[in-house]
Amino acid sequence: MALIICTSLPLASVAGGLAWHAYLATSDNAYERTQVDAIDARHEIVGEIEQARTALETLSDIGLHEDIAERAFQLVQSVSQQRFCLIALLDSSGKIVSSSGETSARDMSCGSEASTRHAALDSLRAREEDPASHTDILFLGGHPYIRTLLDITYTTGEGGRAPGLLVSVKPMVGLDDDRFRSARHFEERPGAGLTDLWLYSHSTTPLPLTQHPGLPTPWSAEALTRLDRDLSAHRRVDRFRLGMTYYTLAPGYGPVSIVAVSRRSEEETRALHLFLARVLLIVLILMIELLLVALAARRYLVEPLEKLASSVADWRRHGVFQPDLPRALPLEIRQMERAFSRATRRLDRHEARLQRAAKQQDLLIREIHHRVKNNLQIVASLLNLQANRIRLPEAKEEFHLVRDRVRSLATLHRYLYPEGGLSALDIRAFLEELSSQIFTANNRINKGRVSLSLDVDQVPVTPDQAVPIALIVTEILTNALRYAFPDEREGRVRVSLHRSDDNAVLTLEDNGVGFDDSSPVMGKREGIGLQLVRGFARQLDGTLEIESGQGTRYRIVFAVQVVRRHLA
Repeated sequence: MALIICTSLPLASVAGGLAWHAYLATSDNAYERTQVDAIDARHEIVGEIEQARTALETLSDIGLHEDIAERAFQLVQSVSQQRFCLIALLDSSGKIVSSSGETSARDMSCGSEASTRHAALDSLRAREEDPASHTDILFLGGHPYIRTLLDITYTTGEGGRAPGLLVSVKPMVGLDDDRFRSARHFEERPGAGLTDLWLYSHSTTPLPLTQHPGLPTPWSAEALTRLDRDLSAHRRVDRFRLGMTYYTLAPGYGPVSIVAVSRRSEEETRALHLFLARVLLIVLILMIELLLVALAARRYLVEPLEKLASSVADWRRHGVFQPDLPRALPLEIRQMERAFSRATRRLDRHEARLQRAAKQQDLLIREIHHRVKNNLQIVASLLNLQANRIRLPEAKEEFHLVRDRVRSLATLHRYLYPEGGLSALDIRAFLEELSSQIFTANNRINKGRVSLSLDVDQVPVTPDQAVPIALIVTEILTNALRYAFPDEREGRVRVSLHRSDDNAVLTLEDNGVGFDDSSPVMGKREGIGLQLVRGFARQLDGTLEIESGQGTRYRIVFAVQVVRRHLA
């Protein structure tokens, strides 16, 4: 499933990106629409200004006379369908020489006559402040007006020529102007959003040029802050969106800018819904795909693999491999099943060969150990027969000593390799049998006068340690029975083996006469035995302590090693 997700996510991302790009392309239509409407509004305003300038230039060209100025102004008003609030001629001192007369009663957008006359009288001061300016936009009574100025030379009533200033004040096209509302870019286009046009500057609040009754007032504090920041930074072009309202700032005329405001259109809303539907469809398709893939993977991949694993486990327990997979499986699973079948059959054959080889090896090992044990017994019997034929007592005793050593090795071999296999040594049973065997072999010497005491713990002993221990016990017990109790003396021999932490302590002691190293005969005999005991103690990597007084005591301390058990 992770693999499917990793391969599907890029496709889903591409599809989602294309849907988002389509939505953005449709959403950009609102910006383009508001930008086009703002530019067309500016063209209309510039056209109105050019018309006013053309009218004033026409009056200047005809050579204006003070006596006929008012009739000329009324003629211009008639030609322009009463679109001027005021046309006036000012002399060089700023006094109105002649004007177009009272404002038409039907033209309510011109405001009061006092305000328009004040705008005319203020023209001379505006001309002095900016001599290069011919047109500016005024806001009188909350409405925008276009004021046009033109320097002329007119004929006075006395017939002389005098410098003057022609001034026209007309309302800017707006809500009630049919020409402006019927312009191509301000029509209500099918499926397109409605656009409102506003005039905006630092000095005034936004004033509407066109406003549709279906659109709410768009001016929030955030929008005004954004526009003020643009104008403070001398940015005359900007566009942004707040919620579902789109704003486009465009240059107007002079310090006045045009702001086009539009709401999301039906096409844009439909594009947004289409984008959300496509995203949901992509997610739904991806989830269905993952579900189908998971079910198919479970049916054709996971379940066959689980059956194969279960069949392998059954084969390990019962030796039978029968996966019983359905027929409608991928070729790879079938090939895996056949590979498992071949492998299990080969392993079964190989295991059978190994078992036969192991049985044969076990028989050979048992035969070898049996032969070794019998050979040791034969050697001991031959030594015993040979000793019985010898008449010299000292030689006969030497043969008996060798016989006892061979017998101890034979007994040890029987304990170490029961049924032909290597086993952990039962040291307690071994020492009991070895001691009894030595006492029985030397019964003709002690004749029951010497008793045996055993105190042996179950201490782990390795085969490498068992051989020197057996020979040490054989040597010390044999010497004790032969030399510790002379002259029909009774006594006791004690054998003990205990564990102390990581060490084992083997103690053999008797309460016999002891021995003296300075004795010529005893020293010679027991010196040979001591050499053997010391050699076997070194083989154990142990320490040997000998005490002789009221009897003899041998104490051997050696390390306990790890015993690895091998079953036959």
